[in-house]
Amino acid sequence: MPHSAIYFSHQLTFSTHSDFPIDTSATIEAYLFNSNTITGEQISSLAERYLHPLERAVFGKRKQQQAQQEYLASRTMIKTYASQCLGYNFAELYVLFDDQDNCLNIYHNGSVIPLRCCISHSHGQVLIVLIPQKSAQPIQLGVDLEWISTKRSLEKVAKHYYHPKELQACMTQTEIVSEGTAKALHPQTLYRIWTLKEALAKAIKQPIAKLIRDNVFSHSEQLNVRSGSYKSANAEYGEEFDLSIISDLKFTDNTSANATINIKILTDVFDQDFRKVK
Repeated sequence: MPHSAIYFSHQLTFSTHSDFPIDTSATIEAYLFNSNTITGEQISSLAERYLHPLERAVFGKRKQQQAQQEYLASRTMIKTYASQCLGYNFAELYVLFDDQDNCLNIYHNGSVIPLRCCISHSHGQVLIVLIPQKSAQPIQLGVDLEWISTKRSLEKVAKHYYHPKELQACMTQTEIVSEGTAKALHPQTLYRIWTLKEALAKAIKQPIAKLIRDNVFSHSEQLNVRSGSYKSANAEYGEEFDLSIISDLKFTDNTSANATINIKILTDVFDQDFRKVK
């Protein structure tokens, strides 16, 4: 098993974009969007413009504004990538969750297109990861994004549910809580284990309840893992988030184990018309 310290290292980079950039040479594309920037007055008109009738049926069941913002942002971003990168007509695309396969599928006129996607959202921040499928071989992909709450302690939960090996690894990341010798598990490490578990559950399509007590490090030995943290620049939502991405696919042609994934942070993107194909 690789040394567990690598799971706590920062292997994500972030770049800011005011448009929707696509790198066709990349194995994986990752986008982060603050859906809180979509105002309540915009929601209905944007849903009418960008959501397929089948998506609007699901959207209508979401009563909380934040849930509507996150749904609208995720579906629009996914379909924009599919139209601009793969050439599909935006209006003919829709994204629905497949309860049997336990994943999101992107459909074009009723047929699933060869694009693997996984999303996660927390406090309005929406993380979208996309991998075009170049063969019929299924791709394992899981992502998780968690707001690091300063009011909620995971320490009691961790000591009750986390595997001893996970706790042991967390102990190497302890912090001094007083001028004496008292130490506590660093909140960042506890959230990192959680995002790893959630991402793993999505990648291998297992309920998180079945994996919560398992050693996430041993499960991830044969998979590619990249994690990191992100601090929102928005004054109102300027909190820290932890992110993990897990897949059986190599993220880059770079063979370095420390190769990073670039997360493209999108700003003001709803000022443009996503329905136009480049």
